[in-house]
Amino acid sequence: MKIWLIALVIVSLVGCSDYNDKTTTMQGGKELYENYCAGCHRSRGTGQFLIGVPRIKDTELSLSEIADVIRRQHKDERQMPIFSQLTVPQSYSIASYIKNTLRYK
Repeated sequence: MKIWLIALVIVSLVGCSDYNDKTTTMQGGKELYENYCAGCHRSRGTGQFLIGVPRIKDTELSLSEIADVIRRQHKDERQMPIFSQLTVPQSYSIASYIKNTLRYK
């Protein structure tokens, strides 16, 4: 009985670790962009005009608008996937990467 109790405590403590949260929230905007966005929008943000994927490197959307589009659905774009599993800071990291880095590539 003691062994089961000790094992349960150890398993529950491991489950409470915030290690995974730290590693995902500390990912940079570039890495997140490459993982979630570049497959459609391309690594330079140029999109794919012929299949309807917009160019985003020179978007006029604000950081908060881009972050909202990433985590929720854009009012005009129903085909873009929603990445609700991303945290707000992660979506802002991607938005910042788009506005501050891709724009100049």
